[in-house]
Amino acid sequence: MIRHFLKIFFASLLLFTLILSVSALAYIFLIDKDIVIGNIKFTGDEKTQLAFYESSTYDYGTSIGKAASKMKRFNLLLAGLENKRTDTLMLISYDMENKKAALISLPRDTYLPRNPDDEGELKKINAVYGREGIEGLTLRVQELMGIPVEKYVVVDYEAVIACVDMLGGVEVDVPFHMEYTDIYDDPPLYIDIPQGRQLLDGEEALKFLRYRKGYDNQDLGRIEAQQQFIRSAAKKALGFQLPSVIKEAYSHIETNINIGDILNLAGDLAGFSPDNIETYTLPGMETPLEGLSFYIPDEEGIKNLAYSLYGLNTINTD
Repeated sequence: MIRHFLKIFFASLLLFTLILSVSALAYIFLIDKDIVIGNIKFTGDEKTQLAFYESSTYDYGTSIGKAASKMKRFNLLLAGLENKRTDTLMLISYDMENKKAALISLPRDTYLPRNPDDEGELKKINAVYGREGIEGLTLRVQELMGIPVEKYVVVDYEAVIACVDMLGGVEVDVPFHMEYTDIYDDPPLYIDIPQGRQLLDGEEALKFLRYRKGYDNQDLGRIEAQQQFIRSAAKKALGFQLPSVIKEAYSHIETNINIGDILNLAGDLAGFSPDNIETYTLPGMETPLEGLSFYIPDEEGIKNLAYSLYGLNTINTD
């Protein structure tokens, strides 16, 4: 049953499980033929000669495009759904040569209108999926960020709960006593997590990461908590035997990352450490507009972030 305003940002744990255990996943595909997987699109090489980390819809004639064509950087959009909307959006950018990852959180209220006449709620980034699908959303994020993005992962929250439990829980520092009740949720939602260092199982981790009411800046405060969770989960995943976790996770995934991509990533991901994860929030500012709360992107700040990912000086212009 789909829960009301379900917060599944920590689906990003699944991505890092994939990254940190890619060799184990390759083993499963090659050796364990009985794995049951979700909606994974297997694409051949007949349509394009692009490398698996490149985008077929990106303009490589720009300054960033020229830098990207000379650099092995893999960009991936991670989406978690609330009914027909994305409650969670994160762009993961992995430098395969230097083994460093940038994790960029995209606030759900980000102002991203398609048509000026749309109603206010439809001008938010979390409404794009319901109208344009995951491919359309990925293209919009590529346009917003100005970097090549074609690969995506959409995750079912049940998979993440199962994976956290298989990991034996994830330890986090709860910044304050989290209390929240919603008797109208189905089933009713009760959050009661004490302040301090806590080892959270799957259900408690879900509550921790869907909670946002007690933060001074709500959604941005939640993003900081989620990023803390990802670091902790990634560190624990490094020392864990993950084939069973991957099997469980992949039955709930929709992705266009194919087996060939995974095998190509295996060598480049060897030696990756969670200490090499940098976390960011999309540059912008929370602003009231049209009677709603929007997060207005800062175009200059986004450009600076994109340039920094590709080692460019921001004084360059296209």
